[in-house]
Amino acid sequence: MIRRATPADIEALARVQGRGWRHAYGDYVDVDEMSGPDERSARWGERLGEGTTFLWEQAGEVAGFVSCGPDRDREAGTGQVYAIYVDPAAQGAGLGSTLLAHAVQELATAGYGRALLWCLEANGLARAFYASRGWAQDEGRREHLWGPEVRYRREL
Repeated sequence: MIRRATPADIEALARVQGRGWRHAYGDYVDVDEMSGPDERSARWGERLGEGTTFLWEQAGEVAGFVSCGPDRDREAGTGQVYAIYVDPAAQGAGLGSTLLAHAVQELATAGYGRALLWCLEANGLARAFYASRGWAQDEGRREHLWGPEVRYRREL
């Protein structure tokens, strides 16, 4: 079941994100550079009101989430997917695809004509996931603490 995240979900969001980080980036990011659960929870406490976060709840547990809203760089008519994570134990069952489609529909319903997202360049699995779902890499590049990020975009 997909539902809107609430402040009561902050710790669960931080746990899923932490497990997702270790699974997705553990081969090329020093685990000690990743923030701990308290830091992630504090960040979610600040960001939960930014845009909208939807989570997939299964048997009373958060199995994944997607967060989206207006483009943080304020490109006119553009929404952004800020984050999407599926607990590694739940990957491969279509949750990520469903959550991403939900975010795209949310952004379209909000009136955005296009959407973008950022992805670490080294994260080949995520990049293939986005490309297979209609997202195309554009010229956007920026540096992140963990390495270069590339931008993906799609029309809504």
